[in-house]
Amino acid sequence: MPHIHHADAKRSMGDKLEAMTGKRGEYPPERAARICGTPHSKSAQGDAARTPPENFIAAPARQVGDQGTVKGD
Repeated sequence: MPHIHHADAKRSMGDKLEAMTGKRGEYPPERAARICGTPHSKSAQGDAARTPPENFIAAPARQVGDQGTVKGD
């Protein structure tokens, strides 16, 4: 459920940017959601509603000593 003042904050910020620069710009929470890939649609179902899983790459175990030598390469 979105915040009750979300629409007012979006409109207010757009008005402010339009007065300052002549363009409405992009609302920061929506920009963050677009960048991180959060779906905007409330009706999204199945795989479309899930964020993709994070992939981890296994790195070899190694130790670095205080003299800069590497053990385990």
